[in-house]
Amino acid sequence: MSPIILSEIFLSGFMLNSTIRRRTHLVQSFSVVFLYWLYYVS
Repeated sequence: MSPIILSEIFLSGFMLNSTIRRRTHLVQSFSVVFLYWLYYVS
């Protein structure tokens, strides 16, 4: 249930699925995960 593990799985999955095709989608998802992680830590 650790957010870090979830983010790692998401990042690895997205990178393996589409490295350059959906770059904007990757950045958007990463930003959302990062914001959620900051909120979770705080």
